[in-house]
Amino acid sequence: TGRLTHRGPDHGGEWLDGSVYMGHRRLSIIDLSDAANQPFSGPSGRYVLSFNGEIYNYLELREELSHSGVSFRTNSDTEVMHAALEQWQDNALGRFDGMFAGAFHDRETGRHLLFRDPLGQKPLYYCAYDGGVVYASELRAILDLPGMSWRIDRAAFQRFMMHGYYSREDTPVQGVRKLLPGCALEILGGQTRVIPYWDSIPGDMPLALSEADAIDEFETLMRTSCERAMRADVPYGVFLSGGIDSSLVLDFCHELNPDVRCFSVAMGEADFDESAKAKLVAGHIGVEDHHIFTMDTDSIHMAISAVFASNDEPHGDPGFVNAYFLARESRPHMTVALSGDGGDELFAGYLPFTGLGAARYLKALPGPLLSLVKAGTAALPENDRYLGLRFKAMSYLRGFPATDAVRYPLWLSALDPEDAAALCRGAEGFFDRTGSPGSAFGPVTELLAPVADHTPLQQLLYYYQKVFLPEFVCLHTDRAAMQSSLEVRSPFLSPDLVSFANRLPDRIKLQAGQPKWLLKKVAEKRGLPSQITAQKKQGFTFPLARWLKSSLRPVMED
Repeated sequence: TGRLTHRGPDHGGEWLDGSVYMGHRRLSIIDLSDAANQPFSGPSGRYVLSFNGEIYNYLELREELSHSGVSFRTNSDTEVMHAALEQWQDNALGRFDGMFAGAFHDRETGRHLLFRDPLGQKPLYYCAYDGGVVYASELRAILDLPGMSWRIDRAAFQRFMMHGYYSREDTPVQGVRKLLPGCALEILGGQTRVIPYWDSIPGDMPLALSEADAIDEFETLMRTSCERAMRADVPYGVFLSGGIDSSLVLDFCHELNPDVRCFSVAMGEADFDESAKAKLVAGHIGVEDHHIFTMDTDSIHMAISAVFASNDEPHGDPGFVNAYFLARESRPHMTVALSGDGGDELFAGYLPFTGLGAARYLKALPGPLLSLVKAGTAALPENDRYLGLRFKAMSYLRGFPATDAVRYPLWLSALDPEDAAALCRGAEGFFDRTGSPGSAFGPVTELLAPVADHTPLQQLLYYYQKVFLPEFVCLHTDRAAMQSSLEVRSPFLSPDLVSFANRLPDRIKLQAGQPKWLLKKVAEKRGLPSQITAQKKQGFTFPLARWLKSSLRPVMED
């Protein structure tokens, strides 16, 4: 637990009973009293709970439990989670709206239950071995255990080479796994069993809504989600990038609390700087307290060093550096931040969604003609601006030839499978483009099999939600913020809002080649400036290619 103090600097607790140990580090947010410390046990003493994160709908659940005769001695969400699990057992997990990873121990039966939130916002690593099961919020805590022998997982590393991050259950270490989002792990009688408790598949149980009704329903759900995510007994604010997602979050939060504050980053490079848009949004909404932190070369060096020193596993997202810088600078002003994470994954906001239409023609091209088209990209001028034409063309063509399932990760990959094979001697067959069992993309083929009869848009949304969102987006948000003991909440990732988005028709998300159609219509209805509603997608990153040629070159070479 000492290795995880940054995740919970306010209190450290532990509970031991025979062969069961539960340790906890607390970041106090709801009910700051010692009575809400963890590990937490109820009046009967039968069950013990230790969890990281928050459940935002704890007031609603508390009222329901009170009506059934449960009494409470704290005002915490911890006690509500404990009571819900005691009352409803595993069925309680699907009723929590929040971000969480935790453990619930039954002293009477010896059953130990690990669980992770539906969208994977909070991490949970575990290792089942001959001596039992160990688990923690971060890999470093497990690796610090004495008497264990750890080895690099080479197959997982080769998959990392293609994704640029450790996806799904993969970690860099043999035997250590991530618990998948929306799943629980039962530990009982020396055996483990994974129990899925939540899922949402784009295209299933479609809603018959008009576009106007869809806009109204989104507003209702988003307002509720923001209201719940603002519940805290400590200062909070909103991360505002100037993009449409964070602008909507700020707009709803300001409607609920006119005194809400927001925090943004300014960059010296014009094509990466969104601070002017952030100022425009904050001014238009009427937010009076807007902090803007300038990220220069020195800030980048500091943040890169901090990320290298604190991150437990390789992660190829330059936005990790921006997220760390923003969290560090914001932390003196607040303990909880609300972000726009999830908007792109729910409402088709990324560039690959706009390429789905042309894919059906490119995948039909004969091999020689496809090679000729790829060779033609070399003639495009190089530039190091955000998503330059040559970069977009190369990234898009990387997905051909390939099966439909493999094309999606190839579009997001850092390099061609053939290049990865050249870097990993003896593993040439591992990087095939068919996604065969046992290959680098075998897990993707397996994951997408249940949606093989869905539309390409629904398949790509499912891939983003199950792979990219938890272990690329949520991982960098959680790790970067928790290094500064900051909790980041994402109103878009309420299970009710996710389920609603996945039941909407494709045309309400992507219309006439326009991504995030619904969110843009909501923003227009709420009167956000046209510069925000009509803008192109801008990632939260810095000019990596440009700076690797100059100020960051010595760091790269080292």
